[in-house]
Formats: sequence, structure tokens, C-alpha cells
Amino acid sequence: MDRATTNPATAGPLRLLRAAVLLHLAAILWEGATAGQLVTLNMDALPLHYYGAFGVHALAGSQALAAALYWQRSGRGGGIPRTVLLVSLAAFALGFAQAALGTYGPLQAHVPLALFLTGIAAWSAVLAWRGR
Repeated sequence: MDRATTNPATAGPLRLLRAAVLLHLAAILWEGATAGQLVTLNMDALPLHYYGAFGVHALAGSQALAAALYWQRSGRGGGIPRTVLLVSLAAFALGFAQAALGTYGPLQAHVPLALFLTGIAAWSAVLAWRGR
């Protein structure tokens, strides 16, 4: 039996969170792929990378909302629900700082921060699949 279905109060929010996490990670993967094209000087990828950032922000926000619902339905306590909420909020905020560096700042900061953001999003995925 799927661990998500062991608690009826959190089953729906947890499935929603898991879907949001996967979509957020897919958007981050898209950004990495288009960034790789930019590094090879394929400037046709610039609009794809630029507009992809909006998708990352929207999906990070969706993930944070799903994590908040999961935390609320879990009783607003500690543990995995609170941790995944905090990690999701950190990813949401960090995404804006990372995008601002890509637009206005040095790429020497933008690229490492993108890798850090990828790690945080992956961490939230691990937490989402450890939840119940």
C-alpha cells in the first residue's frame, strides 16, 4: 500500500505536493538544458531560458502552496510536513534571487546558485516521498 494513503487527512495534499515537486524539478531541468545551450553560444535558447524562469517561479509557488496544505492537514506540527514546507519556501525565495542574478548580476553567482536551487528542489522531493 502507498504510504501516502495511510493517513486519509493528508493523502490528497501529499499527492498534490508530490506532483508539484515533480513539475518544479522538470522546470528546473528545462532551465539547465536551455542554459547549456546558452553556454554553447546558441542564442536561440535565450527566450526559452528567460520564459522558462517564469515557469520555475510559478511551479515553486505551487509547490509551496501544496506543502502548506500538507502541513496544515498534518496538524501544523513538526517533522516532515513542516520541513518540506520550509524547504519549499526557501526554494521559492531562492528562485527569485537566482533569476535576478541571471538578469542583473554576474553569471559566476547565477550558475552556482542554480545548482544550489536544484539541490534544494531535490531535497524537497525526497521529503515529499518520505511523508505519509
